[in-house]
Amino acid sequence: MPVRRRLVLHVPGYEPLDAAAQARRLARTVGRTATCWGLRGVTGPATASADGVVLAFPARLVGPDWETEAEIRILDWHDLIARDLAVPLPARIGGGLIALWALLLDGTLGRYGRAHWRYLMFVALPVAMLLGAVLGGVLAAALVGGWVGLAAGASVAAGLVLLANRRAHLGHLLADWVFARDLARGTRPDIAARIGRFAAEITAARHRRDAEEVVLSGHSLGMVLLAEALAASLAAEPAPPRPAPRLALVGLGSSLLKIALMPEATGLRAAVARIAAAPGLAWLEYTSRRDLVSFHRADPVAVLGLAGRGPHMERIHPRAMLDAPAWRRVRRSMLRAHRIYVTGNMRRYFYDWGMIACGPGAVGRDAAPDRLLGADGALATATAGAAAA
Repeated sequence: MPVRRRLVLHVPGYEPLDAAAQARRLARTVGRTATCWGLRGVTGPATASADGVVLAFPARLVGPDWETEAEIRILDWHDLIARDLAVPLPARIGGGLIALWALLLDGTLGRYGRAHWRYLMFVALPVAMLLGAVLGGVLAAALVGGWVGLAAGASVAAGLVLLANRRAHLGHLLADWVFARDLARGTRPDIAARIGRFAAEITAARHRRDAEEVVLSGHSLGMVLLAEALAASLAAEPAPPRPAPRLALVGLGSSLLKIALMPEATGLRAAVARIAAAPGLAWLEYTSRRDLVSFHRADPVAVLGLAGRGPHMERIHPRAMLDAPAWRRVRRSMLRAHRIYVTGNMRRYFYDWGMIACGPGAVGRDAAPDRLLGADGALATATAGAAAA
């Protein structure tokens, strides 16, 4: 039986977009899914919770013989990110370099390399930008010479840093590492409070009687906040009253291991262990080799050496999801490749976020949409039955 009513709780990654912008992105994604699969897609206006932490909007996909409605609730934390990015650029650079140096000293970078060596390319990117700026300044100073050369070199180095910040998000990348260290250590009350608010939202979702399925969707660093919130909800209420909706956890380019491999992240490792032991939970992790910001093919439960059942790992290939012009844009941008999980498909593929949110198949139980739906968008089982008759 197709899922007729789904509740989706989505936690975005560490990017400076407010909930309204995230809602517009996801609504476009659902629209692209409808176009790609030959379906009718409808989304409605968004409404915010009283405290402004949750922004919800309705979405629906309609096929020839099925219809699935979803309430998509964005769990917002952009205000915490905006606070980080409001710090002056020199302070962000200094704080980020200190955080990366600490990760080198405590062996975390070595653990990253063993989990997925390509992730070290992402770690090295801001350092390479700064080294390039310094080398550019030194070269300019040497060419000009004297005191004028020193001034020219300093100006060139500063200009290259500002260019890297504007074009390659240098300050954002380094602020992300400061946030990551704070998250691992549990030193920021505002982060803890937001995770607690997300946990309350998950607990309320688990009590919903009007949804057949609850999907928890976490992108990038948002998956860390989502995992801690889910673990808190499970600890407070291991078994919600019956009947309860089916529960699925979906990681999209997850940064779980980015935090969990830090020695101080005992709370997150305990959260992952609790999730791994949760009965009846469907847990999927989607990664891409093209995405340097995620730990491609790395099962967090296995890497951390925890007991319990790890997620079902799926590899996606952006080239199979996109048309040629979009693929070329993704190839040229590390951040586009990292956002591919939530920006929508242009081709039918087994992975499609719009189908996770509004598709007829139960997440982690039923077949992927490329096998579940026929060429006309009807359920393949129904199509096959009609052909046999």
